[in-house]
Amino acid sequence: QNITTMSSLPHALEIDPESSLQFTITRDPATDGSDGSSRCTMTLRHPGHTKGYLAFKVKTTQPRRYLVRPNQGIVAPNSSETVSILLVDKDRQVLYSTYERLGQSALDHSKDKFLVQSCAVSDDFSAKFQNEPRMGGEGGQYKKELVEELTAMWNKASSDSNLPVYNKKLHVRHVVDTGANAAAIKGGGTNNGAASSSLPASFQEGVDKRNNADKMSPEQLTDEVASLRRKYDELVAFSVNLTAERDILNNTLEQTK
Repeated sequence: QNITTMSSLPHALEIDPESSLQFTITRDPATDGSDGSSRCTMTLRHPGHTKGYLAFKVKTTQPRRYLVRPNQGIVAPNSSETVSILLVDKDRQVLYSTYERLGQSALDHSKDKFLVQSCAVSDDFSAKFQNEPRMGGEGGQYKKELVEELTAMWNKASSDSNLPVYNKKLHVRHVVDTGANAAAIKGGGTNNGAASSSLPASFQEGVDKRNNADKMSPEQLTDEVASLRRKYDELVAFSVNLTAERDILNNTLEQTK
């Protein structure tokens, strides 16, 4: 397969942004007026160097972390396609937790990458997609039959050394919006950017009370057992977050070697 890097080639789409995708992370995105997600968009433009349509495919090294819509399609001459990329909330929470403990520098060496591929397609192939409605309107997925045709086309392209394919890699940046977090830090005492291995505050509460268990009534003891169970669940979740942060730190260490 021919790997090309010159954007002036007729089968190359113009990609915006050109080199990196930035995901802005906040402490609680559901309270900042957004839909509670961290996402970014990428614009793929057909520069019109050829009269034919161009097909595209978007890949990532972390397919479970990002949802890409649409992840493949075709673009008409002098038109563009907007690709929406969503960072799933579970990973957003892990990244923010890492930021709270270790600061922005812990997120600055992400190994996540995206690859945008494009190639020319025949008029017969592109005709199948013209005037076809898409689920969710513009920017949505094609119907199942067309998605299968695109997938088959790209499978063939990957094994055809005579078909020129343009490949463009983009790095990922995770940036915490410190402005959006300022109020939460002021009100909640969050230690932003400093390393910390302390247990959750809710787990630390009530230690003195539990030391006086011999003075509790049966009802109070029952409530305390239920509270301990909740604290145990929180501690398990805390341990899971620590494991995820360890993995991120290992990746950061490898990146800096």
